[in-house]
Amino acid sequence: MKHEFVIDKLKESGYSDNEVNLIIDGLSANKVTTFRVNKLKSNKEEIKNILDDLGIEHSAVNGFSDAFILDNYCQSDGFDSKTGLRIEPFSFYKEGKIYVQSLSSMMPVYVLDAKDKENILDMCAAPGSKATMIQSISHNKVNLTAVELHKDRYEKLCHNAKLQGANMLLVNKNSLDIDDMFKFDKILLDAPCSGSGILNLSNERYRKYYTDELISKCVNTQKKLIKKAYKLLNKGGTLIYSTCSLLKVENEDIVDFAIKNGFSIDFCKLGFSINRLSTGSSIDENVYIKVFPDKIWEGFFVAKLIKV
Repeated sequence: MKHEFVIDKLKESGYSDNEVNLIIDGLSANKVTTFRVNKLKSNKEEIKNILDDLGIEHSAVNGFSDAFILDNYCQSDGFDSKTGLRIEPFSFYKEGKIYVQSLSSMMPVYVLDAKDKENILDMCAAPGSKATMIQSISHNKVNLTAVELHKDRYEKLCHNAKLQGANMLLVNKNSLDIDDMFKFDKILLDAPCSGSGILNLSNERYRKYYTDELISKCVNTQKKLIKKAYKLLNKGGTLIYSTCSLLKVENEDIVDFAIKNGFSIDFCKLGFSINRLSTGSSIDENVYIKVFPDKIWEGFFVAKLIKV
Protein backbone atom coordinates (compact mmCIF):
# COMPACT_ATOMS: atom_id res chain seq x y z
CA MET A 1 0.00 0.00 0.00
CA LYS A 2 1.35 3.42 -0.94
CA HIS A 3 1.95 5.85 1.91
CA GLU A 4 1.09 3.16 4.46
CA PHE A 5 2.91 4.90 7.33
CA VAL A 6 1.04 8.17 6.78
CA ILE A 7 -2.26 6.31 6.49
CA ASP A 8 -1.60 4.38 9.71
CA LYS A 9 -0.84 7.62 11.58
CA LEU A 10 -4.02 9.24 10.31
CA LYS A 11 -6.09 6.23 11.35
CA GLU A 12 -4.43 6.30 14.79
CA SER A 13 -5.68 9.89 15.01
CA GLY A 14 -9.26 8.67 14.65
CA TYR A 15 -9.97 9.63 11.05
CA SER A 16 -12.48 7.53 9.13
CA ASP A 17 -11.49 5.76 5.91
CA ASN A 18 -13.28 8.46 3.94
CA GLU A 19 -11.42 11.24 5.78
CA VAL A 20 -8.09 9.46 5.29
CA ASN A 21 -8.78 9.24 1.56
CA LEU A 22 -9.67 12.95 1.47
CA ILE A 23 -6.42 13.84 3.22
CA ILE A 24 -4.26 11.61 1.00
CA ASP A 25 -5.93 13.01 -2.12
CA GLY A 26 -5.40 16.54 -0.80
CA LEU A 27 -1.74 15.94 -0.06
CA SER A 28 -1.31 14.55 -3.58
CA ALA A 29 -3.04 17.49 -5.30
CA ASN A 30 -1.16 20.08 -7.35
CA LYS A 31 -1.34 23.24 -5.23
CA VAL A 32 -2.23 26.61 -6.68
CA THR A 33 -0.41 29.70 -5.42
CA THR A 34 -1.99 32.05 -2.92
CA PHE A 35 -0.67 35.32 -1.53
CA ARG A 36 -1.69 38.29 0.56
CA VAL A 37 -1.26 41.99 -0.06
CA ASN A 38 1.17 43.76 2.24
CA LYS A 39 -0.90 46.71 3.48
CA LEU A 40 2.26 48.50 4.63
CA LYS A 41 3.29 49.00 1.01
CA SER A 42 0.25 48.48 -1.19
CA ASN A 43 -3.46 47.74 -1.30
CA LYS A 44 -5.75 45.17 -2.86
CA GLU A 45 -6.89 47.44 -5.67
CA GLU A 46 -3.34 48.22 -6.85
CA ILE A 47 -2.38 44.55 -6.94
CA LYS A 48 -5.61 43.58 -8.68
CA ASN A 49 -4.93 46.15 -11.40
CA ILE A 50 -1.38 44.87 -11.87
CA LEU A 51 -2.57 41.28 -12.26
CA ASP A 52 -5.27 42.37 -14.69
CA ASP A 53 -2.74 44.27 -16.80
CA LEU A 54 -0.48 41.20 -16.90
CA GLY A 55 -3.36 38.93 -17.85
CA ILE A 56 -2.84 36.74 -14.78
CA GLU A 57 -6.16 35.24 -13.72
CA HIS A 58 -6.91 35.57 -10.02
CA SER A 59 -9.69 35.10 -7.49
CA ALA A 60 -10.57 36.80 -4.24
CA VAL A 61 -11.01 34.65 -1.13
CA ASN A 62 -14.14 34.85 1.01
CA GLY A 63 -13.23 36.32 4.40
CA PHE A 64 -9.54 36.79 3.60
CA SER A 65 -9.71 40.50 2.93
CA ASP A 66 -6.24 40.88 1.43
CA ALA A 67 -5.67 37.47 -0.16
CA PHE A 68 -5.66 36.28 -3.76
CA ILE A 69 -5.61 32.90 -5.47
CA LEU A 70 -3.64 32.75 -8.71
CA ASP A 71 -5.95 30.40 -10.59
CA ASN A 72 -3.41 29.04 -13.08
CA TYR A 73 -0.22 29.41 -11.06
CA CYS A 74 0.75 25.94 -9.88
CA GLN A 75 3.29 25.81 -7.05
CA SER A 76 5.15 22.84 -8.51
CA ASP A 77 5.55 24.52 -11.93
CA GLY A 78 6.33 28.00 -10.66
CA PHE A 79 4.63 29.89 -13.46
CA ASP A 80 1.20 30.83 -14.78
CA SER A 81 0.05 28.07 -17.15
CA LYS A 82 -1.80 30.50 -19.45
CA THR A 83 0.61 33.43 -19.67
CA GLY A 84 3.85 31.59 -18.90
CA LEU A 85 4.73 34.39 -16.48
CA ARG A 86 6.48 34.04 -13.14
CA ILE A 87 5.64 36.62 -10.49
CA GLU A 88 9.10 36.69 -8.88
CA PRO A 89 10.71 39.06 -11.45
CA PHE A 90 8.00 41.70 -11.12
CA SER A 91 8.57 44.76 -8.95
CA PHE A 92 5.41 44.27 -6.88
CA TYR A 93 6.90 40.98 -5.66
CA LYS A 94 10.52 42.13 -5.29
CA GLU A 95 9.49 45.29 -3.43
CA GLY A 96 7.51 43.35 -0.82
CA LYS A 97 4.07 44.57 -1.87
CA ILE A 98 2.81 41.00 -1.70
CA TYR A 99 3.79 37.93 0.31
CA VAL A 100 3.28 34.41 -1.04
CA GLN A 101 1.59 32.48 1.77
CA SER A 102 -0.92 29.66 2.09
CA LEU A 103 -4.44 30.55 3.19
CA SER A 104 -4.16 28.03 6.02
CA SER A 105 -1.07 29.79 7.34
CA MET A 106 -3.00 33.07 7.49
CA MET A 107 -5.72 31.69 9.79
CA PRO A 108 -3.81 31.85 13.11
CA VAL A 109 -3.25 35.59 12.60
CA TYR A 110 -6.97 36.20 12.10
CA VAL A 111 -7.74 34.20 15.24
CA LEU A 112 -5.05 36.12 17.17
CA ASP A 113 -6.94 39.35 16.40
CA ALA A 114 -4.08 41.68 17.38
CA LYS A 115 -5.02 45.08 18.77
CA ASP A 116 -3.04 48.34 18.71
CA LYS A 117 -0.24 48.55 21.28
CA GLU A 118 -0.65 44.95 22.49
CA ASN A 119 2.58 43.19 23.44
CA ILE A 120 2.70 40.06 21.28
CA LEU A 121 5.28 37.29 21.02
CA ASP A 122 5.79 35.02 18.01
CA MET A 123 7.69 32.11 19.56
CA CYS A 124 8.80 30.34 16.36
CA ALA A 125 8.70 33.17 13.87
CA ALA A 126 10.77 32.24 10.80
CA PRO A 127 10.39 32.79 7.95
CA GLY A 128 8.12 35.59 9.17
CA SER A 129 4.86 34.84 7.34
CA LYS A 130 2.62 35.36 10.36
CA ALA A 131 4.74 38.01 12.09
CA THR A 132 4.78 40.27 9.04
CA MET A 133 1.07 39.62 8.50
CA ILE A 134 0.35 40.83 12.04
CA GLN A 135 2.15 44.09 11.29
CA SER A 136 0.55 44.40 7.86
CA ILE A 137 -2.94 44.18 9.34
CA SER A 138 -2.14 46.42 12.33
CA HIS A 139 -0.10 48.94 10.28
CA ASN A 140 2.84 48.39 12.62
CA LYS A 141 0.82 49.39 15.68
CA VAL A 142 1.50 46.16 17.58
CA ASN A 143 4.52 45.76 19.87
CA LEU A 144 5.74 42.52 18.31
CA THR A 145 8.67 40.36 19.36
CA ALA A 146 9.64 37.68 16.82
CA VAL A 147 11.93 34.91 18.04
CA GLU A 148 13.74 32.29 15.97
CA LEU A 149 16.31 29.76 17.17
CA HIS A 150 18.08 28.70 13.98
CA LYS A 151 20.52 31.22 12.50
CA ASP A 152 19.73 30.59 8.83
CA ARG A 153 16.00 30.83 9.44
CA TYR A 154 16.51 33.92 11.61
CA GLU A 155 18.29 35.62 8.70
CA LYS A 156 15.32 34.80 6.45
CA LEU A 157 13.01 36.30 9.08
CA CYS A 158 15.11 39.48 9.15
CA HIS A 159 15.07 39.69 5.36
CA ASN A 160 11.29 39.35 5.13
CA ALA A 161 10.64 41.84 7.92
CA LYS A 162 12.88 44.44 6.25
CA LEU A 163 11.48 43.80 2.75
CA GLN A 164 7.90 44.26 3.93
CA GLY A 165 8.58 47.22 6.19
CA ALA A 166 7.30 45.30 9.20
CA ASN A 167 8.56 46.75 12.49
CA MET A 168 9.32 44.20 15.20
CA LEU A 169 11.96 43.20 17.71
CA LEU A 170 13.91 40.33 16.11
CA VAL A 171 15.57 37.85 18.46
CA ASN A 172 17.88 34.96 17.53
CA LYS A 173 17.48 32.53 20.41
CA ASN A 174 15.42 29.64 21.71
CA SER A 175 12.05 30.82 23.01
CA LEU A 176 12.51 28.40 25.89
CA ASP A 177 15.39 30.62 27.07
CA ILE A 178 13.40 33.87 27.25
CA ASP A 179 13.51 35.24 30.80
CA ASP A 180 10.21 34.68 32.60
CA MET A 181 10.23 38.29 33.76
CA PHE A 182 8.99 39.30 30.29
CA LYS A 183 5.21 39.22 29.88
CA PHE A 184 3.00 39.38 26.83
CA ASP A 185 -0.69 39.99 26.19
CA LYS A 186 -0.82 37.43 23.40
CA ILE A 187 1.47 34.69 22.09
CA LEU A 188 1.47 33.02 18.71
CA LEU A 189 2.93 29.52 18.84
CA ASP A 190 3.09 28.08 15.34
CA ALA A 191 4.82 25.05 16.74
CA PRO A 192 7.48 22.85 15.14
CA CYS A 193 5.58 19.80 13.93
CA SER A 194 5.78 16.73 11.74
CA GLY A 195 4.18 18.56 8.83
CA SER A 196 1.66 15.82 8.14
CA GLY A 197 -0.71 18.39 6.62
CA ILE A 198 1.79 19.55 4.00
CA LEU A 199 3.65 16.36 3.09
CA ASN A 200 4.73 16.09 -0.53
CA LEU A 201 3.64 12.52 -1.24
CA SER A 202 4.89 12.71 -4.82
CA ASN A 203 8.45 12.87 -3.53
CA GLU A 204 9.39 9.53 -2.00
CA ARG A 205 12.17 11.16 0.02
CA TYR A 206 9.58 12.15 2.64
CA ARG A 207 9.70 8.55 3.90
CA LYS A 208 13.24 9.10 5.19
CA TYR A 209 12.37 11.93 7.54
CA TYR A 210 8.69 11.35 8.30
CA THR A 211 9.12 8.83 11.13
CA ASP A 212 7.88 8.01 14.61
CA GLU A 213 11.07 9.57 15.93
CA LEU A 214 10.26 12.88 14.25
CA ILE A 215 6.71 12.89 15.61
CA SER A 216 7.87 12.08 19.14
CA LYS A 217 10.51 14.81 19.01
CA CYS A 218 7.94 17.36 17.86
CA VAL A 219 5.45 16.41 20.58
CA ASN A 220 8.14 16.80 23.24
CA THR A 221 9.07 20.25 21.91
CA GLN A 222 5.42 21.31 21.64
CA LYS A 223 4.80 20.49 25.31
CA LYS A 224 7.86 22.44 26.42
CA LEU A 225 6.79 25.47 24.39
CA ILE A 226 3.25 25.31 25.82
CA LYS A 227 4.59 25.39 29.39
CA LYS A 228 6.94 28.24 28.52
CA ALA A 229 4.13 30.22 26.90
CA TYR A 230 2.14 29.95 30.13
CA LYS A 231 5.00 31.56 32.06
CA LEU A 232 5.37 34.39 29.53
CA LEU A 233 1.69 35.34 29.29
CA ASN A 234 -0.07 37.91 31.42
CA LYS A 235 -3.01 36.59 33.42
CA GLY A 236 -5.94 36.20 31.08
CA GLY A 237 -3.56 36.34 28.12
CA THR A 238 -4.22 34.53 24.85
CA LEU A 239 -2.18 31.75 23.27
CA ILE A 240 -2.84 30.81 19.65
CA TYR A 241 -1.51 27.30 19.04
CA SER A 242 -1.19 26.10 15.46
CA THR A 243 0.49 23.39 13.43
CA CYS A 244 0.57 22.22 9.84
CA SER A 245 -0.10 18.73 11.16
CA LEU A 246 -3.31 16.69 11.21
CA LEU A 247 -2.19 14.22 13.88
CA LYS A 248 -4.11 14.04 17.15
CA VAL A 249 -0.91 13.70 19.21
CA GLU A 250 0.29 17.08 17.94
CA ASN A 251 -3.05 18.87 18.06
CA GLU A 252 -5.97 17.76 20.27
CA ASP A 253 -3.62 15.96 22.69
CA ILE A 254 -1.45 19.07 23.01
CA VAL A 255 -4.55 21.17 23.70
CA ASP A 256 -5.49 18.69 26.44
CA PHE A 257 -1.95 18.99 27.82
CA ALA A 258 -2.29 22.79 27.82
CA ILE A 259 -5.58 22.61 29.71
CA LYS A 260 -3.93 20.40 32.34
CA ASN A 261 -1.19 23.01 32.66
CA GLY A 262 -3.21 26.14 33.39
CA PHE A 263 -5.00 27.03 30.15
CA SER A 264 -8.65 27.01 29.19
CA ILE A 265 -9.92 26.51 25.66
CA ASP A 266 -11.71 29.45 24.06
CA PHE A 267 -14.02 29.84 21.08
CA CYS A 268 -11.74 29.74 18.04
CA LYS A 269 -13.35 32.23 15.68
CA LEU A 270 -12.15 33.27 12.26
CA GLY A 271 -14.91 35.79 11.75
CA PHE A 272 -15.92 34.08 8.53
CA SER A 273 -16.69 30.56 7.36
CA ILE A 274 -14.86 28.23 5.02
CA ASN A 275 -16.93 26.50 2.36
CA ARG A 276 -16.32 22.82 3.11
CA LEU A 277 -17.66 21.56 -0.18
CA SER A 278 -15.47 23.69 -2.40
CA THR A 279 -12.31 23.24 -0.34
CA GLY A 280 -12.67 19.72 1.02
CA SER A 281 -12.08 21.25 4.43
CA SER A 282 -13.28 20.08 7.82
CA ILE A 283 -13.90 22.84 10.34
CA ASP A 284 -15.28 23.00 13.88
CA GLU A 285 -15.23 26.56 15.20
CA ASN A 286 -16.76 25.58 18.55
CA VAL A 287 -13.45 24.23 19.80
CA TYR A 288 -10.73 24.52 17.17
CA ILE A 289 -10.17 24.92 13.47
CA LYS A 290 -8.95 22.02 11.39
CA VAL A 291 -8.59 22.17 7.63
CA PHE A 292 -7.99 19.21 5.34
CA PRO A 293 -5.58 19.73 2.43
CA ASP A 294 -6.66 20.13 -1.17
CA LYS A 295 -5.38 22.07 -4.18
CA ILE A 296 -5.92 25.39 -2.37
CA TRP A 297 -5.60 24.62 1.33
CA GLU A 298 -2.81 23.10 3.39
CA GLY A 299 -3.66 20.75 6.22
CA PHE A 300 -3.74 22.90 9.35
CA PHE A 301 -4.86 23.08 12.98
CA VAL A 302 -5.55 26.17 15.12
CA ALA A 303 -6.66 26.43 18.76
CA LYS A 304 -7.19 29.42 21.04
CA LEU A 305 -6.16 29.08 24.69
CA ILE A 306 -6.48 31.46 27.64
CA LYS A 307 -4.19 31.61 30.69
CA VAL A 308 -6.41 31.19 33.74
